[in-house]
Amino acid sequence: MNLPWDKSYFKVCFYVIFTFICVYIIKNVIDGIVYAFVNLGDIYAVAMDIVLKVCSVFSIIIAGFVIAYILKPAVNKITEKTGFKRGTAAGIVYGIWAAAAVIAVTILVTGERFESIGENLKNYGRNINHMYNEMTAFFANRNMEHFVRITENIKNSIFDYAEKFEENALNMSKEAVSRAVTFMLSIVTSFYMLKDEEKITEGLKKYSQAFLSEKQRMRILRLIKDIDIVMSGYVRGQLTDGAIMAGLISLGLSLIKVPFAVPIGIISGFSNIIPYFGSIAGFCLSVSMALVSGEAVRAVYAGILVIVLQQIDSAVIVPKVVGESVKLSPVMIIISLAVAGKLFGVWGMVFAVPVVAVVKMRVDRYVESR
Repeated sequence: MNLPWDKSYFKVCFYVIFTFICVYIIKNVIDGIVYAFVNLGDIYAVAMDIVLKVCSVFSIIIAGFVIAYILKPAVNKITEKTGFKRGTAAGIVYGIWAAAAVIAVTILVTGERFESIGENLKNYGRNINHMYNEMTAFFANRNMEHFVRITENIKNSIFDYAEKFEENALNMSKEAVSRAVTFMLSIVTSFYMLKDEEKITEGLKKYSQAFLSEKQRMRILRLIKDIDIVMSGYVRGQLTDGAIMAGLISLGLSLIKVPFAVPIGIISGFSNIIPYFGSIAGFCLSVSMALVSGEAVRAVYAGILVIVLQQIDSAVIVPKVVGESVKLSPVMIIISLAVAGKLFGVWGMVFAVPVVAVVKMRVDRYVESR
């Protein structure tokens, strides 16, 4: 028996099936978005684990590229002013940095009394106990039992860290040697990147022409140019902030007569590029060296000094200096760091400012084009 053909029924069935498919797709998309938001932490952890493994494999190349990117303006300036080849200009820049490092080490070795530091290291535990007893007595006399417990926890943490440090000294030495070898290889890699920049650029241009259309190439080139503008300003701002903090910490520690004030200030100041790490490094180095000096109260002054300077840096110096370098307002800098730190932790804070600056620049270009 032949069934009658009715186009209207066919259209209804087609619309029903098509609607069902659309609803199914939308449902799965929504489920995927909800799952991503609910498991954002796990997804981020897996993504960061993959990124860290890739960075570990290509650490020499990545570090070499970063060093070359930082030193490129100096190499370009020497090449333009003198007419030297890029290899010669790169050699001059590296020679200047090597000479500066040798001079700094020489001043450090001849300017500080290592003998007295060595003698005081023997009394490190006694100095900590002395400071602990003074602080405990101070709080106990004023019925501040909560602060007594906090002081006791800090003392136990210091001694636990010292014990672990002694136990892991060999592993830390091996790790330090491995990092030093990686750093040296990165310097060699960066030298050849600077020396052969034109060849590398020509090679990338040739391959991009083979695999990308002219329109795609121009879009990528504009994006790279915007990233370069932002990153160069960001690096310049961070180095300026590091120099300011290095000077302030060195001056402050020198005034309270902490040994190795200048080296500690330089390490603490320039380590501020990595959020939290700079604060922790500056605090630990300052307090530890003040304790080694033999006076417990000096460690308290050093800790207060570093904490106050770090707060000034976070609230005033970074938003002002880095914000002007990347063309972001101080409020935008603070919001970017707060949100990125909350969502993605330390690495989010490291890349928050340049990422927001690049996005803002691209949005501004789009608005201008419209």
